[in-house]
Amino acid sequence: MRLLRLANLLGIHLVLSCQLVAAAGPQSQTPVIINAPASARGGDIVGLQGDGFGTSPQVVLENADGTLTAPLETINTWRGNWVAARLPASVSGAMRLHVRNGEQLSDVQVLNAPHPYHLDAMQIVPGGAFRLFGRNLLSAGSNPSVTVNMLPAQVRLESSEEHMLSVVAPTGLKVGEAAQIRINNNNGSGWATLDREISIGPGGDDVFGLGVGWAGAFAALVRRVVLADSDPRLTKKALCDGLHDDTAAIQTGVDLIASGGGGLLQLPAGICRLHGSVKLRSRVILQGAGKDSTKLRYENNYPIDAHNIELAAVRNMTLENAVGPIESPITTRSSKVAWQNIRFKLGGGIQMYMTFNQNIAIEGCDILQPLNSQKNGPLILTYDAGLTFTNNKIIFANGSPFIGYTHDTFFGHNQLSRDMQNAQNTEDIVHSLAMDFAYRVAIIDNHFNIINGPVTNLIRNDGETLLTEGGGANRTEQIGTVKNATRTSLLDPDFHPNRAVLANINIPENYGIVIVGGKGTGQHRQIISVDSGTVTVDKPWSVVPDNSSRYAAAMWGLEKSIILRNTLEQNPRGITFYRTAVREVDIVDNIIYNGGGISLNTAQNLKSNQFTPMYDIRVSGNQFEFNEGAWPPYICLAFVRMDEYDFGIAAISIEIRNNVLRTNLPKVTFPQELICPTQAYSVRMSTEGPSKERSKIQSRLLGTVIQNNQCIGCEAGYLIREGAQATVQEGNR
Repeated sequence: MRLLRLANLLGIHLVLSCQLVAAAGPQSQTPVIINAPASARGGDIVGLQGDGFGTSPQVVLENADGTLTAPLETINTWRGNWVAARLPASVSGAMRLHVRNGEQLSDVQVLNAPHPYHLDAMQIVPGGAFRLFGRNLLSAGSNPSVTVNMLPAQVRLESSEEHMLSVVAPTGLKVGEAAQIRINNNNGSGWATLDREISIGPGGDDVFGLGVGWAGAFAALVRRVVLADSDPRLTKKALCDGLHDDTAAIQTGVDLIASGGGGLLQLPAGICRLHGSVKLRSRVILQGAGKDSTKLRYENNYPIDAHNIELAAVRNMTLENAVGPIESPITTRSSKVAWQNIRFKLGGGIQMYMTFNQNIAIEGCDILQPLNSQKNGPLILTYDAGLTFTNNKIIFANGSPFIGYTHDTFFGHNQLSRDMQNAQNTEDIVHSLAMDFAYRVAIIDNHFNIINGPVTNLIRNDGETLLTEGGGANRTEQIGTVKNATRTSLLDPDFHPNRAVLANINIPENYGIVIVGGKGTGQHRQIISVDSGTVTVDKPWSVVPDNSSRYAAAMWGLEKSIILRNTLEQNPRGITFYRTAVREVDIVDNIIYNGGGISLNTAQNLKSNQFTPMYDIRVSGNQFEFNEGAWPPYICLAFVRMDEYDFGIAAISIEIRNNVLRTNLPKVTFPQELICPTQAYSVRMSTEGPSKERSKIQSRLLGTVIQNNQCIGCEAGYLIREGAQATVQEGNR
């Protein structure tokens, strides 16, 4: 360990090899690649995990004509299941790799191919805009192509990048059909298809600039306007004088518009008092004269109730709580609903619930929630599909903004500020954004900070900026041993999804299973169904498990998601995945100022059926600056073992590349960060409970690549410890 620290201090390129295997003769088993990085550049060391690699595997590149190159430089191997090799510095674009174990050659594994994850909505329209999120969507030197039902779509290159394409759908799409979306980044890797079809709805001009295709349906509604204070058809008219109750008048206008097929109810400038609740209807737009002109001052629960409706919007006003801990505006079980340019002054009221919706846009809003005795945060966004949450500003003191269980979501260009005024010693735990069990989520270009700070409580286990955890008391894990398997299923009579998994829907889309030990280790699949212990998965096993195979099933805490270019300031912790299953996530190009680090924390507690794998996570290009305060930087991959049994491998294909930790202060003690040493890159197993003093020689974290990082002013720099097998560390400073 002293040599490792010294080598990095001196800038020496050091490859840490946990188990190099001597060369041997040809192998008869065909090698199978199970896990590989999604992306790579020339000069990178890439790790490939699989089955049947043999004792001296070689990695070869396939040329465009199908011929193979000479073997790449092998850096490390492990037990016939993992090999690391260095890519040539000159290679770019699509990289077609094989593993050869002597006389046998694996199928091809293509790096830098496009991986489309999701759109920003669950519906597109002919000629309408949509965003496509994923990995490797835009490749240097090539322009991508997108088709919808084989018709070419327009890609707006000026607003596209590697993780997001801005697309205009073809005008020839047929409303009512399902859309198959394909992407080719044109780097030689070929076409990829979005793994589900998207509905096609009627189009129109996006008159409100929401940026999603379904919002074009508002164009037909804005042509019919009813003035709430003067339309002669209204039996009650809104006074908005700050004295009279305007609930009935506004409801009368909403109902009139709904009965006529839809339109826009225009509220006047002034203060509209709401003693009751306005029930929003389908095809109704409720619009004020502006945030600073029209104020709805509410004095009862659910001042605006959008429940079980389709195509509605609330725009251009302030909603102000006048009395305290009452229910806030609500949107639930609705579709195509927009909240735009609203100032929500929640005044210590119950947090807003915007849940179980499909296609919902919240744009350009201010959400203000002061310190309150109810310990309520600003809003809960759960079980929403097709959520766009953009250009909003949130200031809050209690609770946590929550996007858990959402999917197909774009959370971008928002400002979230935690207000510490008079909040240093509150007992509630606060996070800036919690996202438990979210999937297909893009969190891009947001700013998270502290106001009236800094946070001074160094003892409380608190303050993650971005947090995904495995559910607290509502764990979703199930573990066991395979009794039998077919190409698309496995059998264990003791397999029973627990109550937390089946809380709201039968089998959720993000319910997954991983082979963590024995034959077929490393394979992860989506669970399609469970019937009397037979688990059916979404695609065939690459290596069919057998009765030596151990599995871990869980709802993924986060999967197929992107955390890109966010700025995080002064929170005790940065980005934390805490004892939860995670797969296929990019954490790229974020900036953290005096705000903790990045923690990937897997865990095993067999008594509670807990085993949380993390596969295919890239932590790249992140910048950490620490020059004041109490929250120093780190990047940490840790396995927490709470019992002795060597159940399986928890982490495979974790890449930590091109990050910079910078500090100009001596080591700061942070009592809660015992697992993740501060001011360091670390990969390690931590033992707790009954396992604490027992054997630590177990393989839990396989093939982590730590390459071309910097740790400037750090006390230790790089800590590679027990449980971290076949770790490669190269080019670090």
